[in-house]
Amino acid sequence: MRNNCFVASTLANDPHTEGLHNASKIAYYANISSVLLKPSSDMNLLCEQIKKHVPRYIGLSYRLTPEIGCRELERAINYFYSEGLIKKTDDVKICFAGLPATIRMLKDRINAFPLKVYLCEPYPDVLDRAKETIDFFDIQSDRERILELVREEVCPKGITLFDQLADEVIADDDYKNELPLPIPSEKAIRSYTCRIEESGIPVLRSHFGIPANDIGPTVEGIKELAEARVVDEISLGSSDLSQRYFGHPELFEGKKNDGGVPYRTEEDLYKLFQASRRGNYPAVKPYCHVVDIVPFIHTCIKAGLLLGAHQAIPLFWFNELDGRGPMTVRNSLREHFAGVRELAKLGIPVEMNDPNQWSSRWAHDTIITTSYALISAVMASCGVRDMVFQMQMNKPKETGDFADLAKMEAGAHLASLLAPDAHRYVETRTGIESLSPDMEKAKWQLGRSTILQMCMSPQIIHIVSYCEANYAARPADIIDSSKLIRRAIRVFRANEPDIRKELENPIISERKEYLVKETVYLLEQIARLHPRFSPVSCMSEWVPYLADPDVLADAIEKHIISAPGIVNAKYKGDFVTRPMKYGMINLVNDYENPVVLTEKERIMHLLKHE
Repeated sequence: MRNNCFVASTLANDPHTEGLHNASKIAYYANISSVLLKPSSDMNLLCEQIKKHVPRYIGLSYRLTPEIGCRELERAINYFYSEGLIKKTDDVKICFAGLPATIRMLKDRINAFPLKVYLCEPYPDVLDRAKETIDFFDIQSDRERILELVREEVCPKGITLFDQLADEVIADDDYKNELPLPIPSEKAIRSYTCRIEESGIPVLRSHFGIPANDIGPTVEGIKELAEARVVDEISLGSSDLSQRYFGHPELFEGKKNDGGVPYRTEEDLYKLFQASRRGNYPAVKPYCHVVDIVPFIHTCIKAGLLLGAHQAIPLFWFNELDGRGPMTVRNSLREHFAGVRELAKLGIPVEMNDPNQWSSRWAHDTIITTSYALISAVMASCGVRDMVFQMQMNKPKETGDFADLAKMEAGAHLASLLAPDAHRYVETRTGIESLSPDMEKAKWQLGRSTILQMCMSPQIIHIVSYCEANYAARPADIIDSSKLIRRAIRVFRANEPDIRKELENPIISERKEYLVKETVYLLEQIARLHPRFSPVSCMSEWVPYLADPDVLADAIEKHIISAPGIVNAKYKGDFVTRPMKYGMINLVNDYENPVVLTEKERIMHLLKHE
């Protein structure tokens, strides 16, 4: 007899768990218990959980390379069957979600699988996706109530002027006529901050890295992007293998590249950099690695990377917390601090991209604004003069315009209080999961999101290509998306006086004030973990208390900083968050009959149960 339970996991090394979280929320509405495994869980762990819980429902997901997704799903199903874990006669439903191309490929193969698998269709409308999930869970009597709950979450009231301006951005595909970016001065080629100062628009950066057996396709793609003059900075989409095993090419042998460019040696890095020495000479930076961060910084510099670029290093992530690295949180914090100090010593601008990681795990808005404060304190403590703050809009996709603007303004304000002497640069981007797989709709969404982002007066815009709900962006997609974004910037500037009037709405200012107040309380609770804490007269004096690896590790381990979407049980928050009016993500007492709770109430509950 199968239990009324949902066991869900991404396959291979896919870190994208948002879709599985959304499915587990619908299961929650229907009183179906859920077990969500951390990314990179191996097949044995997944099978152990299936044996332990004997679930009626199993959800699998893979949002990277389609060919690998097909292979991994087939491997998983064959394993379940050959090990006798699931029989053809068992009352169990297995569902798989992937990119549209993956689903198309599987439709031709699925009948040959030994067990029935439901394929999760890539719907342009999120409500259609919710209906499919409701059907998968065999929900009948509560169907309309649950659908209404989903509708309340995913359709927040926004700024209608942005809808009209997004129409203008994509009208008649006129954006395709945008001119290339100018060629920067020699000084700007060598300095990220000079490039920002020279540019008439926010500088543009994009992830790019083609999963292949070698770096060849990525080298050619970088050449194409540089010659097209559409980006100022290329962030190498480093493969998981490169992040773990760079410098040890022998360790790559026999391992799957599940996504990104698999550079193995310093020579590979040199070739990738040399590919960018043409056109408008875009800077090149890699993803942060999960081990040996400081030596890798110097290897990059020797190869030319980080010249005229910035570097992103997480604070809490890329370790056991999210399953993307081997270290404990406490040890990785120390290594991340060392990496930030080294970048500061070298004069390289630093971005600590934690806020969007928390957004991916259903943290409430106060945790996001607290994250901006903490990374400001850490960068100030490590001597960073040029700080980059990434502000990812529409993430989670249930977030509304007013909520996004209030949250980001609160984060920027708190950063200014904790690092008053630093140069602060705002980098905005679109949340990938907010984009529709319908490419025309996604173009409109990207234009609208860019107009929303421009309200934050960014110095940097991270290009998220409109195709990314379907597949990782190729050079042609990045070129087209860059043009669309530049057109949206011009539309914003032409209509800025009217847009600024919309931003005077008290919904934004009142929410910002609330988030700042809640964050200050939470920051004080974290600072009090320091053995030498004493009251201070201004927030910048909290920096020595907040920017301490052991204090931050304690804050994570004690769940003072946490989120319900963390899949490692050791760190998972025992509380509930929910999108509410205007798409504000709040801490609540109960999902279905929510009352908003304060941080003081949450912390008091934690202390009571220690």
